[in-house]
Amino acid sequence: MKFSTVLPLLISRAVIASAFPSSSKADCVGPVLCCGQLKTPFDPIVDPILLGLGVDAASIVGSIGLACHTYDKSSCTSAPQCCTEANLLGGTVALGCSDLA
Repeated sequence: MKFSTVLPLLISRAVIASAFPSSSKADCVGPVLCCGQLKTPFDPIVDPILLGLGVDAASIVGSIGLACHTYDKSSCTSAPQCCTEANLLGGTVALGCSDLA
């Protein structure tokens, strides 16, 4: 197989794999957080906040975590979330979140 054929295949597999949420803490490369709510990037309340922060909602893979803090099993009432970018506005908004199994 030629290099020019293999490289695009490898890149496409990496892009597809990164579009799926993490399934365990070991797979999470971002911070593990406890968020009060998860919203979609295009939520009518969240989207204007993202625009105000200069974040394009279309570029976010995953959910938006609201009212997030460091995950502590004893104090978190929701499932832990893995977020690719966290603590915008002092923890008010975290980007690219998904529930961990």
